[in-house]
Amino acid sequence: MAVSADGIRTLPRLLGSQARASAPDAHVWLSASAGTGKTQVLAARVYRLLLRGVDPGAILCLTFTKAGAAEMAGRISARLAAWVRMPERQVKDDLAALGENPLDRDLIARARTLFAKVLDAPGGGIRIQTIHGFAQSLLSAFPIEAGLVPGFRPLEAREEAVLAREALAEMLVDAEREGRGQVIDTIGALSLRLGEGGAEGFLTACAHARAGLSTLPNGGIAPFVRRALDLPAGNIEAVLAAACGDDAFDLASLATVAAMNAAWGTKNGLARADIIAAWRGRSVEDRAATLGELHLVWAKADGEIRSFGKGQAPQEEGYAEAASRLHEVCAELISMRARAAYADLLAAGLEVGRDYADRYALAKRRAGAVDFDDLIGRAVALLEQPGMGEWVRYKLDQLTEHILIDEAQDTNLAQWTIIARLAEEFFAGEGAHGDRARTLFTVGDFKQAIFGFQGTDPLNFAWAGRHFKALADAAFDPLAGDGVPFERLSLTQSFRSTRPVLEFVDAAIDAVGAAALGEIGEIETHASEVPGPGRVTLWPPVSDDSGDADEDEEGWVGDATRALAGKIARSVREMIDDGTLASKGRPIRPEDVMILVKRRGELASLLVARLYAEGVPVAGVDRLRLNAPLAVQDLLAAVRFALQPEDDLALASLLVSPLIGWSQDELMHAAAPRPARMPLWRHLRATQPAERLAPLEAMLNRADIATPYQFLEELLTGPLDGRRKLIRRLGQEACDPIEELLGAALDFETLSAPSLQLFLDWFDRGDVEIVRDPSAPLDAVRVMTVHGAKGLQAPVVILADATADPASARRDILNWKPGDARDAIPIFRPRTAERGGEIADLAERAEARELEEHWRLFYVAATRAEEQLVIAGALGPRAKGVPPEASWYAAADRALTTLGVPVAEGEARGFEGLVPQPPVAAKASEALRAAAQPDLPDWARRAAPVEARPPRPLAPSALGEDDVADPPPGPAMRAAAERGRLIHALFERLPPVPAPNRAIAADRWLREVGQISDSGERDALAATVLAVLDDPRFAALFGPDALAEAPVTAVIGDGLVVAGTIDRLLVTDDAVELIDFKTGRRVPATIDDVPVYHLRQMAAYAEALRVIFPDRRIGATLLYTTGPASFTLPDALLARHKPGLTAAQQSFASGA
Repeated sequence: MAVSADGIRTLPRLLGSQARASAPDAHVWLSASAGTGKTQVLAARVYRLLLRGVDPGAILCLTFTKAGAAEMAGRISARLAAWVRMPERQVKDDLAALGENPLDRDLIARARTLFAKVLDAPGGGIRIQTIHGFAQSLLSAFPIEAGLVPGFRPLEAREEAVLAREALAEMLVDAEREGRGQVIDTIGALSLRLGEGGAEGFLTACAHARAGLSTLPNGGIAPFVRRALDLPAGNIEAVLAAACGDDAFDLASLATVAAMNAAWGTKNGLARADIIAAWRGRSVEDRAATLGELHLVWAKADGEIRSFGKGQAPQEEGYAEAASRLHEVCAELISMRARAAYADLLAAGLEVGRDYADRYALAKRRAGAVDFDDLIGRAVALLEQPGMGEWVRYKLDQLTEHILIDEAQDTNLAQWTIIARLAEEFFAGEGAHGDRARTLFTVGDFKQAIFGFQGTDPLNFAWAGRHFKALADAAFDPLAGDGVPFERLSLTQSFRSTRPVLEFVDAAIDAVGAAALGEIGEIETHASEVPGPGRVTLWPPVSDDSGDADEDEEGWVGDATRALAGKIARSVREMIDDGTLASKGRPIRPEDVMILVKRRGELASLLVARLYAEGVPVAGVDRLRLNAPLAVQDLLAAVRFALQPEDDLALASLLVSPLIGWSQDELMHAAAPRPARMPLWRHLRATQPAERLAPLEAMLNRADIATPYQFLEELLTGPLDGRRKLIRRLGQEACDPIEELLGAALDFETLSAPSLQLFLDWFDRGDVEIVRDPSAPLDAVRVMTVHGAKGLQAPVVILADATADPASARRDILNWKPGDARDAIPIFRPRTAERGGEIADLAERAEARELEEHWRLFYVAATRAEEQLVIAGALGPRAKGVPPEASWYAAADRALTTLGVPVAEGEARGFEGLVPQPPVAAKASEALRAAAQPDLPDWARRAAPVEARPPRPLAPSALGEDDVADPPPGPAMRAAAERGRLIHALFERLPPVPAPNRAIAADRWLREVGQISDSGERDALAATVLAVLDDPRFAALFGPDALAEAPVTAVIGDGLVVAGTIDRLLVTDDAVELIDFKTGRRVPATIDDVPVYHLRQMAAYAEALRVIFPDRRIGATLLYTTGPASFTLPDALLARHKPGLTAAQQSFASGA
């Protein structure tokens, strides 16, 4: 493949469905399996649209992430830029690869102009945006119509978290003040049920579902929820008591069970008979309260019915039937109580959630901000608004001719609504029957729909496909030349993974059943276009009893998890030391390895630590809380110490951090013994040498002076050399958190007074994640979640937690649409005993969808591998050595069995393809070994010396001080000052006006702007100004060749910089004349009365002009407009007041 001078390779030739999908003469619904080049096809379609003369601004590309949009924009721009200078042969190769005519000279010429055409296009050229970015631009154009504040802004993550918590605090404070204790009680109950983070998460979900919550009945949510759970209204205990009465309960069956247990005569049988007898002897209220105790007669502790086998229950005929009937009755009554408790808590939670949603919405409006959900919701509402929606869609329709959608399977229903409103004109009226071909291109893969927690569902993808096909088919009439066809295409040829990896993927899909991924569409067999071998390895699962776990400080983590982390780290070390990539013909490098987990947790953190311990370069987890990394905690400990030196915990944390470097033993010996209640800092000051505490003293000295950013930056790059110390101890993974903390400090300084105390409070109240760019070049192993790896690939992929049971990680929040409601309501997941009515159906459907997504996530994880796929996992004590049936590990095990891989107890199983492939020839070393880096010189670690600063430019208007004491102005002096101001204004405005028209212009300006109603006064003012303007002495200064408000800058004397603005300046061949207006209340009677500071100012102007015009005469005049009175200043007078350097400035100029 040829490479241009810019390093741009020739486009690969589009094959089969790729070429057909890129042709912009049809609507295309493209199903693209993993690694099949969908991004290449999408970019190719854009190239072909541009080559056919489509205006760049008429193309709208919608992607799922900002990174995807940036990558797409960069790819297209780079190619168009390369075509400008690329040799003609290579341009022809690119056109041929796209399926265009490479012999068309006009097409070649057009290709070379496309880069400039895109740059010059109005609106920035091709619109490549996320759906949220598009919604923001739409709402920015119509803020009032969308019900938003003009100039609104999207909330950043930290600001959103702070705003949400402030709204919650405000709600709780108001509830306490108003005596609404149920609000506080409800949040407490939610915290007990869901955990503190879970309760906050539920309220956040409510804040994002305000539309749905607004449809709930006011003051009647509890009855509404009870009906949905098939529960009666009123006191549930009274209903249960009635059901336990003699006339309602099945006492006959109960008597039968009691008698048979008594006759059985065993210890268990007699105990059960006694329980029944005691229960029957109670009141109906007590019977209802002790139903759980009675239920244990025929049920196990988990509620399941007991065995009726020999030795477990009486063997008399009819016992099993009677006990089964009673089990069903009691289970229903107990479930009713559980469902009622759940319904009441949910109803109370929704009441509080609705209040919180209103408060959060108000807080956003006060801040003039919106969150991501608002962008989509408001855009949908705007486009569907009666009347206005049609107008907005019409305006958008004028701009857009082609829509391209990437990662369509990750688009939720609201986002599809926006797309549908944008594209519907393509299929109706002039959009379908005009002379322009307008197309919709959509690419996605339901097998990769893994973002259900964001509201996406592959069912939406399927619905959209049917919807647009129906519209296109209705509009397409080839005989009349109306519309364009709608084509469904698929890509299955992988350009990423070798054949063995894809054969395993196909076998795994067969093992779980294609329907397990969701019955959305047909799943086609994968094919590989990548030469060379590959391998899939299934490690034996690591169990708690394996004995491989090291004794270390992470003892709270399970033995199996620790053992697995160590095994993976050692294996990666061995790969890098001795492994090769047979399909690439080169050794394995750290960046070739990607370790994937289903969710971030203990295993991910342990993997990073173990890899670092093995000396493997590792990038750290792809996403983490900003306050979690040790580097950030150490820096914040320094801030806390600087603010409060007697905080012993902060000081101790700082001392043992890499910043100071004490060991735990050193801290212990220095801290103890010390007098009771004596702060550690006082004790250290009294017992430690001053030089040992010097870094701490330096921090305290800067605490009240430095801004947060300055304080942190000085710790990192100053004499303490904190950055190098932290990275040396913690590894390269500390770099990103350090930079993010510095960025947060800079952000804070734009929002508030930059004090350390305010910054610390602001930081602690926020909750922000660091998101590393996993696609950025990095010579390190990547550890990330499968969700984070979407769109990425690596030669070696390790699935580290493939034994995870999907049933153990259900989502806490479900979206419930009661009845035919349009908007969903968040509810927390009911337990098994709490399910009933439509909520039970909702929970079952949610579990089925989550299981389908679990298998789609496995597909995404496996298809990240280019050559080697390793599947591993750890088993806890409950697993008893057997991976869960629904785990990825079990599916992989079944797939390898189907592929004929033998099982060897305790040994890894490997698959190298149905037909093993030959390795690719080894390549020569790709780069010369880097020369040994010399040690940094000492000056590189020292702060740069402070540079000498020249004196600030001298403004002539600031020369000297006005030390003339004026008396308090009386009415006459104030009138004179106002008169001077008006005269000054006329001197500025009248010179450009032709002389015959100046009197009229002056009168008009004084009347309309100066607000002088007295015509006599106006005439007097105008006459004064006109007299000066008509004076032959000043005619040239106010003529057309003179400059008004002329800026002047010059270096005079021994380096003094003079900078100022002269009112009027006239430059002739032999002279330079300047005049400066003065509007003070006092007018000098003679030149001897001119204030000294006025003389100094004019002398500075004259001296600057002598530097600029050294061969010309300089003339200077002062004009006092209050008089008016003018004074031409002699050269000798100016010379006496020539400006000079101060003592400090003289020192600088002389280099002293």
